[in-house]
Amino acid sequence: MKAVIPCALCGYPAAEDLCPHCGGKSADPTFSAARGHAWRLWAGLSALPRGLGYLATTSGTKRWLIPPFLITTTGFTLLMWWAWRGFERLVAYLQQLAERGAELDAAWWERAVDAVLRWGGFAFVAKFSGALLFAFFGYFAALYVFSLFYEAISGPFLDSVQGRIEERWFGVDPRNQMQRPTEMSTARCAAYSLLAGALAIAATLAAWHWGGELRWWLLPVALSAPFVLVGGLQRDFGRWLWWVVRVEGSTLWTSVRTSLLALLLLILCLPFKFLPLVGPVLFAGAAGFATAISLLDIPFSRRGWSVGQRLMFFAHNLLPLAAFGVVASLLFLIPLFGPILMVPAASIGGLWLLVRLDKSRLRQRSAVRAARLAAR
Repeated sequence: MKAVIPCALCGYPAAEDLCPHCGGKSADPTFSAARGHAWRLWAGLSALPRGLGYLATTSGTKRWLIPPFLITTTGFTLLMWWAWRGFERLVAYLQQLAERGAELDAAWWERAVDAVLRWGGFAFVAKFSGALLFAFFGYFAALYVFSLFYEAISGPFLDSVQGRIEERWFGVDPRNQMQRPTEMSTARCAAYSLLAGALAIAATLAAWHWGGELRWWLLPVALSAPFVLVGGLQRDFGRWLWWVVRVEGSTLWTSVRTSLLALLLLILCLPFKFLPLVGPVLFAGAAGFATAISLLDIPFSRRGWSVGQRLMFFAHNLLPLAAFGVVASLLFLIPLFGPILMVPAASIGGLWLLVRLDKSRLRQRSAVRAARLAAR
C-alpha cells in the first residue's frame, strides 16, 4: 500500500514541497496566524464555535443537513411511538391486575398484594411510574439516536459540507480534484440527477399502485433503474454517479465504523449512569465527547490517511483534541438541540482543527515510511 505524505497545511497527499492542492496557503486567515505554545489549547477550545461559524457563513452547506435531521427525527419518533405503545400495554396489564385483585385469597403475601391492588391510588401510581419510565427511556434513547444514529447517517452529507468548506479555504475541493472522473459541470450533474430522481419517483408510485404482490420486489428496481438508464445514455454522468456512489458509500461505512467505536466507548461509560444526580450528565458528556472525536474520521478518510497516521496525529495533538471533545460534550448536554447542532459543528470544527494543527512531524515520518516502501 502506498504511503500518503500529507501536506503540512491541508493534509492531502503532497510528496513535493509545494502542495498541488492548496499551494501551501489558504484564503482563511486563521491558518496563517502565529503559533505559540498556548495556541494549541485555544485551538481545541475554539474549534467547535468556529465550526458553527463556518456552517452559518458558507453558502451551499445548510441544505445538506436537512436530510439526516429528518431521517433521524423520523427514526426517533417511531422508536418513541413503539415505546409508548409498550408502556400503555404495561399500564393496562397493571390495571387488569387491580381489577382481578378480589380473586387473590391465599397466603399472607397474596393478601398483601390484594391490599395494594385494591388501593384507590394504584392506577394513578401505575400511570405515573409508567410516565417516569417512559421519560427515562426517552432521555437515553435521544442520546443514542441523536449521537450514534445521527452520526452514522450524516456521514455522506457532512462529507459534502466539508468539501464545500475546503473549497472556500483552498479555492478547490482537493478530494474532488484528485478523484472526480469527469469534467461534466456540477450543474449538469445536478440536472441529470433531478431527471433520474423524477423518473424514479414516478416508477416507484407505479410499482406501488400496480405492482400487486410483487410491489416489494419491484420497488428497488423502480428506484435504481432510472439512474442506471440515464447513466447509460449519458456516459459522463454515469461515471460521475458511480464515483459518487463509491465515495459516499465509503463515507457511510466510515460513519458506521466510527459510530460503533463511539458505542463501545459509551458501553464502557455505562457505570456513570448509576451515579446519583450527576450520572446522567456525565454519561451525556461522554456521549458528546465520543461522538465529536469519532467525527474526525471523515476528514481523515477524505485525505486517505492510514490508521497509523490517524493515531500518530492523535498522539501529537492529544491536548487540543481533548479540549475539542470537552467543548462538544458541553454542547451535547443541551436537550434535543444540543446533539442536532453539535454533530455538524463538531464535523466542521474537527476539519478546521485538523488543518490548523501542526502536521510537520507526521509529514516527515510518512516521507520516511514512503522511502522505505519504495526501497523494497
